Amino acid sequence: MPIPVFSVLPRLRSMGLRNLVPAMSAVTLLAGCALLQPPAASPPTPSAPPPAAVPAGPPPRTAVPVPRSKPLPPGLASPGLVTDGAGRPLVVGLNRQALIRQFGTPRAEREAPPARVMEFGHEDCRLAAYLYFDTARSDFYALQYEVNDSVERSAQADRCLARIARNAPRP
Repeated sequence: MPIPVFSVLPRLRSMGLRNLVPAMSAVTLLAGCALLQPPAASPPTPSAPPPAAVPAGPPPRTAVPVPRSKPLPPGLASPGLVTDGAGRPLVVGLNRQALIRQFGTPRAEREAPPARVMEFGHEDCRLAAYLYFDTARSDFYALQYEVNDSVERSAQADRCLARIARNAPRP
């Protein structure tokens, strides 16, 4: 049961000032001891590093991707041309500026809502790239194309794309 403060005060008065000063000094000294902290322990000395792990076997081999179709013959693709893995000139995924770098100045540009159509050509080869607005990138990008009015992909269409790119009039 706690002792009420008011019951202690009459006792302190009866002790007198001469006994009160040493008692208060002792309380102060004991309270100061509680604030002292023990000295910090020294950090442990590092031991030798653990031995390096020995590999269990040879590293895993990564598979080499096999092209889906035969690459174009040498000389068909132009240097600096953006191509797919098989060496064919890339159309899908390019924006207007990239198509111009790839195939030169377009022969014509027209609207075919919701698409914009860019037409390129060289002699008997014609490319029509259909660009649609991509809201994430805030620009028009080619999502489909026709070579000589056909959407079929063939070696002949690939050679036509390469010929247009190689002989493209650059701005």
